[in-house]
Amino acid sequence: MSSSSVSSYSKSQQYNNKCKLIWTPVDSVERRSNLSYEDFVREYASVGKPVIITDAMKNWKALTKWNMDFFKSEYGSVKAFAMDYKAETSMKDRMSEQTYVEISIADYIDVITSSASDKLLYLSEFHIGDHPELWEDCEDPIYFNNWYKKIPLTLFQKYINHSYDIHIGQKNTSVGLHYDSYHDTAWVAVISGQKQVVLLSPDQEKYLYKGQVDCFNPDLEKFPLYANAKPVKCIINQGELLYIPPDWWHHLKNLEDTISLAINTMNEWSYELIRQGFLEQNPIKGHIFSLIIKFPFLGKPLMAVGLL
Repeated sequence: MSSSSVSSYSKSQQYNNKCKLIWTPVDSVERRSNLSYEDFVREYASVGKPVIITDAMKNWKALTKWNMDFFKSEYGSVKAFAMDYKAETSMKDRMSEQTYVEISIADYIDVITSSASDKLLYLSEFHIGDHPELWEDCEDPIYFNNWYKKIPLTLFQKYINHSYDIHIGQKNTSVGLHYDSYHDTAWVAVISGQKQVVLLSPDQEKYLYKGQVDCFNPDLEKFPLYANAKPVKCIINQGELLYIPPDWWHHLKNLEDTISLAINTMNEWSYELIRQGFLEQNPIKGHIFSLIIKFPFLGKPLMAVGLL
């Protein structure tokens, strides 16, 4: 880490000691390239402000390697969970009608690429943690020093795996409006295709009906308070990455058949908030988990004795 990064880290520790959620309301999401780590911290991470970074993935092998044929041939037999939107249901009702189905990657790709299929599916539970070799096709962006990667793989797969997903999304599908658990920070990288995104800052929660609103087609008769919300829309193009600060609500929709990577991270800018989130969920395991982040070698023995 450079001396300037060390300085940023020191400042972030002062912020973390406050254990306080910070965000900055925005009217639009800025698009940046050639963004330094220090500028990212100062302009976005430290003030809780989303940003699209247009060149963070420029050296990724995944951009030319990951496509439907690749996943069908290399991971076709892998089982994953897809959201199944009832074909007869109108778009505004699909959020409440979706269910999960287990399906092989090969069968899923056959469904979404078939012009004769009347199914509408979204594969959003394909965990990259189960296939760590796929990380070789990516590079961790310099902006996200991910402390989750410190913990042993078995512990990671048990507790964090669900937050490390490859999304293979059919056109016009969505995971729905939500915010990420434990105050995680998140980033979404589009390998192919295009996503439309609606973002809402944490203070907008009172208008969002616990995520039941379809932000792309809101039913104001059913959810009248949403009329007071201040959604911010943006589009993530192929090769671009969206940074989502802690507790920001987000609704992402695939404008095309899309392959993307959605990652939750923990680092110096979010550790205290996430630790607080773990403690709220389970005080005992929360204390143990924060201990393992500081001392990763304790993970395996604590799992062995059944404490995790």
